[in-house]
Amino acid sequence: MSSKGMSMVRDQAKRKRASQDKHGYVTLSVPAELYENAKAAIEGTGFRSVTEFAVFLIREAILMKPGKGVHDRLRALGYVE
Repeated sequence: MSSKGMSMVRDQAKRKRASQDKHGYVTLSVPAELYENAKAAIEGTGFRSVTEFAVFLIREAILMKPGKGVHDRLRALGYVE
């Protein structure tokens, strides 16, 4: 492989490592307009950042399966029997 090719491979690996921090996080790109709308939406809420809000929404979306009601979700979380 040429030195230019090796440099490209090293740059790709470096970018991959840079997108992950020591806690196992990765970078997620979203359109700037969506980010700004989310930033405005969390003003005055308990969310400290758009990242925290996005993580919350993703977790909620994963927990809410199609056809599952709130009662089913509360039961799965151990709040009701």
